[in-house]
Amino acid sequence: MKLFKIILSLALFGILTYSFKSVNGPKPKVYRDTVYRFPPKAKTVNSSANAAKPKLPEIAKKKIEVAEEDRVISITSTITRFRVKKSAQKLYAYFADTFKVFRISLGANPIGHKIKEGDNKTPEGTYYISYKNPNSRGYKSLKISYPNEQDKQNAKALNVNPGGDIFIHGLWWAEQDPKNHWKDNWTRGCIALNNQEIEEIFNHTENNTEITILP
Repeated sequence: MKLFKIILSLALFGILTYSFKSVNGPKPKVYRDTVYRFPPKAKTVNSSANAAKPKLPEIAKKKIEVAEEDRVISITSTITRFRVKKSAQKLYAYFADTFKVFRISLGANPIGHKIKEGDNKTPEGTYYISYKNPNSRGYKSLKISYPNEQDKQNAKALNVNPGGDIFIHGLWWAEQDPKNHWKDNWTRGCIALNNQEIEEIFNHTENNTEITILP
């Protein structure tokens, strides 16, 4: 009986000790699962499929940009207006809902507005096509309405002749390169294209068509 009491006391003491540690003792550590990030799977190579597909150069993968003057486009209706950017040596011919751009040659002294006869400058401002000449020296030509009243007044104030005979025209000499003539400003103040280009413009331009010439 005495032995039983001793065993019971020891058991009770063990239970109480365990309970006390569970309540007041350190909590058991919780381990979080480890996430293992698998390396990306290598793409399987199908040698026969790849052999059938030729590799494109890197430039083909990028969007190919075409300069506005190199667009393959034809004038298909009457030109509604012209715009010239002297600093860029470009003529814009607007028709329908689009436009075509031409590289051009200007006067041999291209910077600044034309003031007087013989200054070799291409005028700046808003004018119009006043006359079409199918048999001009520059193959074919479109006369620009320079000088206007303001040009005449400016020339009068300076006691000079404002000049005239400003045209959009073709090439003057047989030895001129149609593709590269524009690399040299060779006119006396006119706007020059090659003969094929002036032909296209001439056929789609009417008198009184507006032309704006910008610096």
